[in-house]
Amino acid sequence: MGTITRGLANSITTGGKVVSTSLSGTVAASNVNNESLDSVTAFDSSLGDFVETTASDVTASPTTRGQLFYNTTDGVLKGIRLGTASWASGASLPATRQNGGQAGLQTAAVFAGGQTPGTYNNANTYTYDGSSWTAVNSLGTARRSATMMGTQTAALLASSSTNHPNTATTATEEWDGTNWTSGGAQNTARYGSFSGGTQTQAVIAGGSGPSVYYDDTEEYNGSSWTTATLMPGNQGNGTSGADSQTDMYCVAGGPGNKTTSVVYDGTNWTSGASLSGDGRRGTGGAMPSSSSLGFVCAGETATVNPITITEEWNGTSFSSSTAIPTATRDPGNGDGGTGEAGLVSGGHNASSITGAVFEWTGSQQTLKTITTA
Repeated sequence: MGTITRGLANSITTGGKVVSTSLSGTVAASNVNNESLDSVTAFDSSLGDFVETTASDVTASPTTRGQLFYNTTDGVLKGIRLGTASWASGASLPATRQNGGQAGLQTAAVFAGGQTPGTYNNANTYTYDGSSWTAVNSLGTARRSATMMGTQTAALLASSSTNHPNTATTATEEWDGTNWTSGGAQNTARYGSFSGGTQTQAVIAGGSGPSVYYDDTEEYNGSSWTTATLMPGNQGNGTSGADSQTDMYCVAGGPGNKTTSVVYDGTNWTSGASLSGDGRRGTGGAMPSSSSLGFVCAGETATVNPITITEEWNGTSFSSSTAIPTATRDPGNGDGGTGEAGLVSGGHNASSITGAVFEWTGSQQTLKTITTA
């Protein structure tokens, strides 16, 4: 929240109390935050219209965050604050998987391919309803390190690897909720790309070789791929999951371990915000758009592999958030849901390939009753 200007005689102390003073004009932004809602103990009559009076609760949203109001029906003072993000364990995948492709939502997802212990490429496909996984028809070709975009009933798998150790392929597949069919061939073979959009309006960018990273960008119209503007630099194996072909936010990845991000608007690339912590690759999460809520989690840094670190995107900047319960790298790549409700499936923990699934609930604006406690 920015600075609030009021023509009234009051101030909010750093301890969070609202008291009467001779100050008028500006209340420092640092004194209008979540902690101030927790620490309010007294209000002076000089506050005047500083506190809104209403018969019903103010709707909690990013635009009302930090607002105080008095609910005359309940007879209490209330405020809007930002809650804490959380993780919960979901149902495990039917089999352990690393570097699979994933698309859809937390309660309606599809997961395909990936690596299993002793088998580099796999064709199995599973769907998730928010409580359990169901085995469905397999991919036409076993593969891993894929990216996926779209929904549980209309997904596109692209930018993948076949054979051992890694053979990038241009072949793609389309999922209709029941069967996989061959899609149009990419112009450049690679795997671990950033991705966004839908089955018929998709975009992939970057990716790796096995011995090189790429900056190629390609758009898909439901039948064929067209070369688009190159990324500003070679990059891949990070987090995207955009809902639109024309607003893809690509965060972290390699080569090395990046903190930086870039944004594609359907024509051009621009620099985005950097992560607040160490650079990383092999991450999970979801960045539905450049302005909507998102999160980046798991992966590996230059010194720790794997990691539990999670960062949350509020539409403007990244900040440290609640850590994923188990250190993981290379979970399902593509679309991990939304910033409010995400899904991180499989990957590699500290000792082995895993089938563990974690459900993310992002920080949300919540209503709080103000007490003297």
